[in-house]
Amino acid sequence: MKAKSNIIHIWKNRILVTGAYGLLGSNLAETIADGYERFGMVRTHKPDFDLSGVTYVEGDIVDRKRVLELVKKIQPNIIINAAAYTNVDKSEVDREACWKTNVEGVANLAYAARLIDARLVHVSTDYVFDGKKQTPYKETDRTNPLGFYAKSKLAGENALHAGGGDFAIARTMILYGYSRSAGPNFVTWVIEQLRNKQRIRIVDDQIGQPTLASELAAALLKLAESDCDGIFHISGTEALSRYDFTLEIAKLFDLDTNLIERIKTTALEQPAPRPMHSVFDLTRLETELGVKMSGAADGLEKFKARYPLQ
Repeated sequence: MKAKSNIIHIWKNRILVTGAYGLLGSNLAETIADGYERFGMVRTHKPDFDLSGVTYVEGDIVDRKRVLELVKKIQPNIIINAAAYTNVDKSEVDREACWKTNVEGVANLAYAARLIDARLVHVSTDYVFDGKKQTPYKETDRTNPLGFYAKSKLAGENALHAGGGDFAIARTMILYGYSRSAGPNFVTWVIEQLRNKQRIRIVDDQIGQPTLASELAAALLKLAESDCDGIFHISGTEALSRYDFTLEIAKLFDLDTNLIERIKTTALEQPAPRPMHSVFDLTRLETELGVKMSGAADGLEKFKARYPLQ
């Protein structure tokens, strides 16, 4: 492992979170506690969404000049990149915007972090794999992204490896949770649809590990504070189909499961291909960082405790 910058022992620690109004970014800003001066980068400042104790600055990671300006001014010890272009299907046609954020934006942050000797933690995805492996993916397994979004995320990882510096990459999947500032995620969408008595079609042939945003945020902070580098797989511990996960959501919130239609992925005719069997080996996360994530049921219980629309 590489030696990292002296983050823990300076008088005041500063963390810059990009994408700070997003689901992960807002959970990160909330998770980072005493002993840190918190900064959140957002495209447009909306004071109604601000969290107490966080200084928000406007900027887009695709704008290298602005990134350098902010990083030089703030002088963060840690940068956590939670900004990404995540519309998997739209990325098949909106390729330039996807590439600018997921590749060029990452390169901009890496360059700025090296200039001030900051540690950079970047969030990537299970989509870098093709989902054809029936055993859990280790961090060292061969990647094979299928769609343009997936290829852009792998290219973002490669931009970090090429640039050097003090960095770590966290791959995750099926993120859900609560945030006042973020749009709907899979769990909140399911709850809203079923409460409104709307029928929903859910695939039973895509397997993955749902990940609670607040737990991912805590794991990312621990990774940022560590001297670990390279790639970490960070997700919920339980692998199940989207359909089975939806049944868990409906059960917990006492919603009508008869409104849930079980279908195959081919029925959706989505533009972008998906990895059908995404399961992470979490050994490195648990042994090197000492982090244990929740399974689906426990994660949903924790989500419910914070969800305001009970």
